[in-house]
Amino acid sequence: MVIRHVELEDVFRAHQGAVFAYFLRLVGDRQDAEELTQETFARACSAALRFRGDSSARTWLFGIARRVLLEASRAGLFERRAELPDAPAPQDDADERLDLANALASLRAADREVLVIVDMLGFEPIEGAKIVGVSPEAFRVRLHRARGRLREAYGS
Repeated sequence: MVIRHVELEDVFRAHQGAVFAYFLRLVGDRQDAEELTQETFARACSAALRFRGDSSARTWLFGIARRVLLEASRAGLFERRAELPDAPAPQDDADERLDLANALASLRAADREVLVIVDMLGFEPIEGAKIVGVSPEAFRVRLHRARGRLREAYGS
């Protein structure tokens, strides 16, 4: 299966916000997240003709996003920050959400990544495994451990 130009635009339009949110939550800096998002879409354009349809276009796109993040991190193009990117909107449960966001930010990057992929972006663990490049069983173990660490950091 090859993604045609029009379909590629639809994929980008549908997932641009989620890709940006993925980067923002993991690097903690809006400008870095924007740059990483742009690089992801540039690479997706070049790789579109090689897309075979072994996974959904969304999973394929996030696989590219993850590789962009890892390469940028290895190259030292940005400093990973365990910071809260944005304060939550004021609501009755704002303190609880802030505590949860701070607990998430305190986790190792690998733990945050699996939690963001499944619990924030809504991927199934089997899709998350494809994105991260591990077996579904290994991904489920990582997710289980990350959720435990988050509960511990959150204090529940």
